[in-house]
Parts: sequence; C-alpha cells; structure tokens
Amino acid sequence: MNVHVIISTHNGAYWIEKCINSVLNSSIDVHINIIDNVSTDQTVDLIQSKFPEVYLVRNEIDMGFAKSNNILLRKAIEEGADYVFLLNQDAWVEKDTIEGLIKILLQNNQYGIVSPVHINGAGTALDFNFSTYCRENRCPGFLSDLYLKKIKEVYDLYFVNAALWLVSRECLLRIGLFDPMFTVYGEDVDYTNRSRAKGFKIGLAPYLRGYHDREKRPPSVKHNRLIAIIRQICILKDLNRNFYKELFTYTVNFIKNLFMYLIRGKFDSLGAELKGGGHIFSSLKKIRRARRICRKDGAYIQICSNNKKSIKQLADMEIN
Repeated sequence: MNVHVIISTHNGAYWIEKCINSVLNSSIDVHINIIDNVSTDQTVDLIQSKFPEVYLVRNEIDMGFAKSNNILLRKAIEEGADYVFLLNQDAWVEKDTIEGLIKILLQNNQYGIVSPVHINGAGTALDFNFSTYCRENRCPGFLSDLYLKKIKEVYDLYFVNAALWLVSRECLLRIGLFDPMFTVYGEDVDYTNRSRAKGFKIGLAPYLRGYHDREKRPPSVKHNRLIAIIRQICILKDLNRNFYKELFTYTVNFIKNLFMYLIRGKFDSLGAELKGGGHIFSSLKKIRRARRICRKDGAYIQICSNNKKSIKQLADMEIN
C-alpha cells in the first residue's frame, strides 16, 4: 500500500514534533512529505535535525494551503500513491487512525474522502468547528446513533475541514487539485463541493480519532470580509447551485449594502464592500470556466503533468 502523508507548515514549531511523531508511530508505513511556507521560527530546523527521513520542500514565498498542497499532491500521484492523507501542522493522529481510514475506503469505494472524529488539542472535547459539522442536517443519524449507542462504521458527512483528510487516488484523479483561486480558507469547501458533484461521498469514521489544536494558535485579526468573499465564491462555484440565481441574489444584496453604508456614512465598510464585490465580479470568468470543466471532465485543476517535473517546476506552476 503506497500512502503519502502531506503536511504544509508555516511557523509550526510548537506542534511539528508531535505531528510527525504521531505519523511515524502509525500502524501502517507511510511516506511523509512536508512543504514549508517560509517559516521564521524553528520549524525547518526541527524537521531537518530530528526527522531526516522526511521529504522536505522549502518554498521561497508563502504560497498558502492550496498551492502548497497541490505541489505535493502532484508528487504523490506521480509516485503511485494509492491514498493521500492531508494533515495540518497543528494536528496529530492515533496509531490506528490512518490504517483505519484506509480500511473504510477499501470497503466503501463510494467515498472519496474520509476523516476521523476531530478532538481538540487538550483531548477533552470535540474540536468546536468539527462539532458544527455533525449536526443532523449535515451528518444524518450520527448524533442519534451516538446517543443510542448503535454507531455505524462510517457516516455521510456534508463537509469536514481538511485538517485530517484521507483521499483516495481515484478521487484525486477525477476531481483534481485544490483550486489556487483560494489563497486562504475555502479550498476544502470547494473541493468537497466538487467531489459531491461528481458522485463521491464524504465520510466520517466515528471510531477513529485525530486531534486539532486550534486553541494554541496565536491570536489573529478575524477576516470577516475575507470569509464572506470566500463563501460567496464557493456558492457560485458549486455545481449543485444555479449560477445565475446565486449571482442575481448576491448582486441585489451587494447593491443594498452599498446604499446602506453610503446613507449611514460608513465609508470604511463601503470601501470593503466595493473591494469584496470587485474581487467576486472579477472572478466570474474563472468561476464559470471551472464549473464548465468540472461538469464535463471532473478535474478542473489537472493533477498530473505530461512529463516528470522537478519540485521547483511544480512550484512555478502553482505560482503562475
């Protein structure tokens, strides 16, 4: 079984040893591939000194999650990976997590992506964001079965973030890579949308665990406007939604917001709304092209190059 674990890092020294050690202690042999986005802490030094067996790529610029992972996804597929496990730098797994996820995909080939239950870093509760993915309308039957103690091996899940994803080779080849249109957040939402549109299910494995330590991330400013833009692009790209209906709804709300901010004299908000709208409207051509190609071929962002390319060449493909 050829299994590649992919980790994208940026100033992850606090977690990286625990993250890598958890993978090395797995019950199944894997290839660990890490791509670092210009870390300024001890992340790279720790990897090189303590884990020389790990394949490490050092980017010259911070490419973000989507583009960085795309480089190593291409490498994994071209090296014959049967499965790819995407792991956040601030996450780790138990000994049987990866092997258990592989067994589920082997027995349930209708799933393209499966994920374990996400526990918080302290191991005391569900990761908060993950808990919102388990509601009845997004993961039918799970909470009821959990309470009644009749849990199944796998549940259909509408969405789970890419901190702990096992993806099958078939899914990667049919769906392609992450869309580099997303520089931060949203790439996993878009990928699950594209996967469902091509008939793949997203699965939750309730008997398996992973840990996601969001609580130890340094405090940062909330990018509410950015999140709103990303959410709207995901909606417009989703093949399960009517593009023109969603565009009309957004345009009406956009105009309403402009008038509201202008009348109330909220010129900072007016500027932010104009900037956000400008980004969305300027992306419409890319979005329509993505929808058209995804509907016909499945792989909007092609995963395999026509010939062997170096990591530097793969990075250049993503940058351009």
